[in-house]
Amino acid sequence: MSNTTERMLVLLLIILKEAGPTAACSSSCSSSCNCYNKGLSSVPQNLPTTISRLYLNDNVITTLNESDFSRYSSLTELYLYSNQISVINSGAFYNLTRLTRLYLHRNQLTSLGAEMFVGLNKLTIIQLNYNYIHSIEGNAFAKLPRLQRLILSHNSFHTFTLTLNDSLANISSVDVTNNPWHCDCRMLPFKQRMTGVPKFETQIRCAEPANLQGKSLLHTDDIDLNCEETSSSPDGVTETIAFSLPLFLSSLGGVVVGAFLASVVFSVMRCKMRKRKTPPDPVQNPSFVDINTHATAEL
Repeated sequence: MSNTTERMLVLLLIILKEAGPTAACSSSCSSSCNCYNKGLSSVPQNLPTTISRLYLNDNVITTLNESDFSRYSSLTELYLYSNQISVINSGAFYNLTRLTRLYLHRNQLTSLGAEMFVGLNKLTIIQLNYNYIHSIEGNAFAKLPRLQRLILSHNSFHTFTLTLNDSLANISSVDVTNNPWHCDCRMLPFKQRMTGVPKFETQIRCAEPANLQGKSLLHTDDIDLNCEETSSSPDGVTETIAFSLPLFLSSLGGVVVGAFLASVVFSVMRCKMRKRKTPPDPVQNPSFVDINTHATAEL
């Protein structure tokens, strides 16, 4: 065999190895398939259908579709961390009824929809930290009856809703640390219902405003949860207007009471003025003299 032929064969083997990462990770699969760091942009479809553990971490997957895992119903552990996943279509995990562990940290997710985790009836752990998640639909975790550990740290949460609070209360371990919580009037309804009983409530520490930075939301005063709006004056100077929901409500109550009292006083004054202008009744008042009658009598 000539040197040229040998070099061509070596080059061909290198190309096949680089161009066929799916074949490389499926060749040694038994119960576990190691397909991590293979440059995969989608879920491989030629793996054994009986696998129980699949490592797809450190690839370049961006989207999970409904059919991606339909062949792998025996999976109990799925590792998808350190990809570029920004979209998980409804029903992507529908057939994974045996899955107990799902690792999606270090991706590019921004929100969690209500139908995103449908089918994961036995899931106990889901790791979602180090994404960009800023919103979760209220019933996103409602169809995960066995979920015990939820990791949402290092995301982009600013506020919490009461609906989300209710859905997390039944999960034994929730991690929401290291999020940029905005402790303003939008957090007030949630804060007023906080008791510290779900452990995640004690993890919420304010990132903004500056005067509350680092302080636990549970231990802030309601009056400090202000919202600030900016307005521009005619000379182009931006002014900051502070808004406090408790103060607003108390002020509004004061305005209503003040308006009511003013209306009462005004009504009383009007009644007095009317009484002063009403002519006396001649029958009721003997001292009243009809000038016209008196003049006729004299004539």
